[in-house]
Amino acid sequence: MNSLLNRSGIRTAALGFTLALGSSALACDGGDDMGDADTTDDTTGDGDGDTTGDGDGDAALSHAADIQPIWDANCAQGCHMPGGVYAALDLSGDATDNLIGATTSQAAGKTFVAAGDSANSYIVAKLRGTQMEFGGMGGSMPAGANATPLPEETIALIEQWIDEGALP
Repeated sequence: MNSLLNRSGIRTAALGFTLALGSSALACDGGDDMGDADTTDDTTGDGDGDTTGDGDGDAALSHAADIQPIWDANCAQGCHMPGGVYAALDLSGDATDNLIGATTSQAAGKTFVAAGDSANSYIVAKLRGTQMEFGGMGGSMPAGANATPLPEETIALIEQWIDEGALP
């Protein structure tokens, strides 16, 4: 009986370790600075002291720490920058003033980012490819024949930032 309980306990411990290891691998996405897991506990369990799990150590997502790196890596290189193909929306440098409350010429009466309301933020429609239903026009972002849509996790992070108030 003792050996049966001992084997059962070992199996349970091994299963718990395997599940913990698997969830750590899912949370650690290869160093793109968008939710990498740490080892100490906090309210999200990622160890960085924040409550959103975004990895920057503060209580909420911010444009500078969490969103601007997305624009820099996916949007500002050649397109949304001064002299770029889509320079009308400059996402290089610090793009907060160009986004938050700024109206778009593609969808009458709509703003790129409606702080606190991602469902009514035109940039989300452009990222999701729903700009036509939003009353807008043009293609989805990122644009171009070779452009890869942003991962769902990245778009969800942008939506979370907007819904939390679009902090600079």
